[in-house]
Amino acid sequence: MSITTVTAAEDLCLPTIGTLAADLTDALNSGAPVRLDLSAAVAPDLSVLQVVEAARATAAGAQCDFALTAPANATVAALLERAGFLTALSDDDRHFWFHGDTAQ
Repeated sequence: MSITTVTAAEDLCLPTIGTLAADLTDALNSGAPVRLDLSAAVAPDLSVLQVVEAARATAAGAQCDFALTAPANATVAALLERAGFLTALSDDDRHFWFHGDTAQ
């Protein structure tokens, strides 16, 4: 089964989050492994984390392989920090967001 890659837009934030949500829904419904590429997002906001966390929950419930294409970059890591995600990072969260590496 081939991997479906969903690539976030450069302008990813609340006004444009619906596109990412729809793309992730379609990809997760396919049953194929899904990879999310957030590398192009210039100024993501909390809506991005909400959609990604919802996708993680959906994928887990459907036993679908869902991961990031690469560890969270500095922009996404800073957003995670501001949102409080890094204060009590579980092993699952560390694996998902940072591919197992310690958050920087």
